[in-house]
Amino acid sequence: MKVLVIYESTRGRTKAMADAICEGAKGKGKECEVVDAKDFEIIEDVCALAVGSSTRMKRTLPKVRQILSALQPLNGLPVVAYGSYGWSGEAPGEIAGILEEKGGKLVGKPLRVKDYPNEEMLGKCRELGESLADSCS
Repeated sequence: MKVLVIYESTRGRTKAMADAICEGAKGKGKECEVVDAKDFEIIEDVCALAVGSSTRMKRTLPKVRQILSALQPLNGLPVVAYGSYGWSGEAPGEIAGILEEKGGKLVGKPLRVKDYPNEEMLGKCRELGESLADSCS
């Protein structure tokens, strides 16, 4: 069972967050996989899920929206939402709402980072990954 971290990023900022989330999960001894939304196929052998997107024009990016709309019921799977933004930052909240609607159990508040994540924000991403790893059964 692994932690799965899905992201869609326009400038590498949300990808940096995804990598840091996975670092945190691995630091707690969990297997973790980072997957670009364009390469995502299926949720399999997963004990926790993180989904992230940059915000563009006040929306989640299209590939992540597509993944979220196709998700099967999550049946209490531990989940988190995250993402970067330049102006408004709605994507993480939108993602969290959909994950909850699909039956995911939010492990923490959606993590929003303005621009490129600095070391403090990357630390928060790692903490989020640690929380996901701790929630794996």
